Amino acid sequence: MKRILAAVAVLFAPNAAFAQPDSVKATYTKYEYKVPMRDGVKLHTTVFVPKDDSQVYPILIQRTPYDCAPYGVDKYPDRIGPGTLYQKSGYIFVEQDVRWRWMSEGTFTDMRPHIPNKKPNETDESSDTYDTIEWLLKNIKGHNGKVGQWGISYPGFYTVAGMIDAHPALKASSPQAPVTDWFIGDDWHHNGALFLPHVFNFMPRFGKPRPAPTTKYPYLPFEHGTPDGYKFFLEMGPIKNADAKFFKGEIGFWKEVFQHPNYDDWWKAKNIRQHVKNIKPAVLTVGGWFDAENLFGALETFKAAEANSPPKFNSLVMGPWSHGQWNGDPCEKLGDVSFNAKTGDFYRQKRSSSRSSSST
Repeated sequence: MKRILAAVAVLFAPNAAFAQPDSVKATYTKYEYKVPMRDGVKLHTTVFVPKDDSQVYPILIQRTPYDCAPYGVDKYPDRIGPGTLYQKSGYIFVEQDVRWRWMSEGTFTDMRPHIPNKKPNETDESSDTYDTIEWLLKNIKGHNGKVGQWGISYPGFYTVAGMIDAHPALKASSPQAPVTDWFIGDDWHHNGALFLPHVFNFMPRFGKPRPAPTTKYPYLPFEHGTPDGYKFFLEMGPIKNADAKFFKGEIGFWKEVFQHPNYDDWWKAKNIRQHVKNIKPAVLTVGGWFDAENLFGALETFKAAEANSPPKFNSLVMGPWSHGQWNGDPCEKLGDVSFNAKTGDFYRQKRSSSRSSSST
């Protein structure tokens, strides 16, 4: 436990307490930028800077393929960062739409492959993270030169990518339930066996084409027409009918998955865990034992970092949680099973108390 808390302290340690009201708008000023990458592509980036400028703050980044909503400098979310404890502690919070998603330029590739030896104009998620940090350090006022990155699920993948060939200012990373390998153990396949409902229900929303930057991406649930999932897939017939009946060729990644039924080079290139080596930032990986999506990713990320020149701090927190449940839920039960303890609250409080003690 001491080793875990030490890693947490390194990861999220502002200079002083930041006891403030819960309102984001009351305590932070919101900015929106188009941050240029080394190849000229500009990524939509939202920055929340504490209004209290009597001290300097660490930067905490989340890069995401989902959204940075609400868009507009005059529109504020109800919460920012990993939770209200962080919001009250004081950080410069940064959220970024990755390439092609929502308001960012560029081309999107699911689980974009890492390039180990990049040429000057080549880019991947590691270089995009590096370029983002470099820009923030030069253009955002009030920071202390230290950066952390975090993310759950798909944003966890971007967190893993960011800690590879990391910017020197990236002091700590927290990949939580990170996607690492979509064929072997995460989400769509488990040891190669396709999880049909998982990929079918996700891709009609996530995989829809986006012709131009937008704040109103059609991220809508698929209408099955019945509450009986077994009946729906039974009546759909052969899996080829999914595209013929429902997707109509719009979901590019769906077609690619079935063009690669085996663990070939296409899938292997998307395996980020093979590049988790020589990691410099402190790492705190978080996962849930009852996570049906990315239990594999959490365990394998920790193992890969530990096996390949482990960082000074490399710790793992696992709890009796479903996918991302620890981020806000009391986690006192799973379904009808009661733990008689608020395990999520305990985790967040310990994470917060170790952070506070390290800053004094």
